[in-house]
Amino acid sequence: MFFLTAQDSMDTVHKNLERSRQLQTTLRAFEARDRYLLEDNLWRVSFWSSVSLLVMVSVALTQVYTLRRLFSDKHRVRT
Repeated sequence: MFFLTAQDSMDTVHKNLERSRQLQTTLRAFEARDRYLLEDNLWRVSFWSSVSLLVMVSVALTQVYTLRRLFSDKHRVRT
């Protein structure tokens, strides 16, 4: 029969705790990298969304101006 001594049990627990600590450190590093990437992408998406909105508003204003000029009746025709 195989019996574990108290020292062997403590060593096993210590090894498992150390392995858990290393895994948590690795996962924290991945999480930090992913958070940095997410924040960078958020800035990029916000910037290009703002540019797109600015272009759409300027196109809309240009269309309104062009249509108003097209239908303005400045020249009267004599009948």
